[in-house]
Order: sequence, then structure tokens, then C-alpha cells
Amino acid sequence: MPSRWLIAAAIVMAGARAPARANDIAPDRPGFGESASVLDRGRVQLEAGLAWTRVEADASVLDLPQAVLRIGVGASLEVRLQASDWLRAEGTEGTESGWSDTAIGLRWQVAAGRHDVSLRGVLFVPNGSVGWSDEKVDPEGAVSWAHELGGGWSASATVSARRFTSVQTTVLSPSLSIERALGSRASTFLEFGTNVADGRSPLHQVDHGYTWLPNADTQLDVSIGFGLSSAAPDFFVAVGFSRRF
Repeated sequence: MPSRWLIAAAIVMAGARAPARANDIAPDRPGFGESASVLDRGRVQLEAGLAWTRVEADASVLDLPQAVLRIGVGASLEVRLQASDWLRAEGTEGTESGWSDTAIGLRWQVAAGRHDVSLRGVLFVPNGSVGWSDEKVDPEGAVSWAHELGGGWSASATVSARRFTSVQTTVLSPSLSIERALGSRASTFLEFGTNVADGRSPLHQVDHGYTWLPNADTQLDVSIGFGLSSAAPDFFVAVGFSRRF
């Protein structure tokens, strides 16, 4: 797969905005960042969705199902299984499609006063389609932070880094988000995210979205994002759901 597809496919990732209300679901979607929470022991959570990204005027990528299975194993620890995504890229040279690599890892939550902090580590296994897999085991790590500001406002930030082993490139992805509660079951957010890699122009983006909780164990989401730098994708739209069992 051309390198622009490989990097573009890694941009629109799941990520939660801020601390969840007590006992409410806290998914890792939508957006660039990630949740700073983990599941309680014995709880299982499925998150999925799709995103369509216009990389540039003549190129786009469809990405689904963006499925992540999270399993709480206790001691502020969860196991994470990220399924392969089906990706379909359209450009001037035609249409390509295939499956990305899967990933498995852990997230650990630590207490830091009134702040939520988590550490995540995963390994991407090279089992994707030819041309869509990095063909090497890729490590990725992340640190996430979230804090209630009061008055329905909250903030979160994530710094993640993935090593694309086959091309010896590390993509660093920091993000910062502000969330506002809209009543007891809905919220909106505004977020800035960037992707930086050696020898590549930075990809600066902003996204905005809404979440709604039909009940404490279910979330629906919709978001839209835009590129702020010349190298960033033009824009993307994403929808998804999350369900805790």
C-alpha cells in the first residue's frame, strides 16, 4: 500500500474525550485521543464504527468496522483486542481495498489526585492483507489524561506513538480535547490532534462531535474533522456505537 494510505488509515482512531460520569460507559471513541479509564473486573465493552476520509481532492479512504473489544481484568487493568479494519481507498490510479493488521494490548489506570491517567501498550500483528499490512510487528504506546473542570466542562489529552517497523518510522500523535455536557445523557467536544513523523510534514487537524447515551451502558457518536495543514487530509466524517456488558 502506498505510504500515504498507511499513514492516513492510522489517523482517524477511536478516542474518548474526558472522565465519564459515575457508572456511565467511557468508550475509546470518537476522536483522536483515548479514554483515561479502564473497565471494572468482569465487564466487557465492544466499540465499533466507520469513518470516511477525503485525503485530498482525488483520494479518499473508507475505514470500518473500527472494532475494539475491551475486557476488565481487575487491579485497574484491562485487555484490549483491536480487530482488523477493512479499508477501501479510491484515487486517480483506481480503487484498492484490504484488511489492516490486528492489535492486542493492555491499559492500566493510575490515580493522580482528581485527575485520571492511563498507560496503554499494544502490538500490531502483521496479519493484514498484502499491501495493507506493515508486514512487521509494530509496537504502540500511549499516555492519556482527563480532568473534570466543573460546570459541565472537562478536558483530556493523549500522546501516542506507533512504530511502523517496516519503514523505520515512528508516528507521534498528541491531542487535546475540551468537552461540554449537554444535559445528563449527551455531550459535545472540540479537539485538536496532530501526527508527526520523521521526514514527513506534520498533519494538524481539528474535529468536533456529539455523543448520546440511551442508557448507562450504550453510547452513540457522530463527528467531523478538518485538516489544518497542507499535508493533512481535507476532512473526515465518522459514526459509531459502544456497548458495555
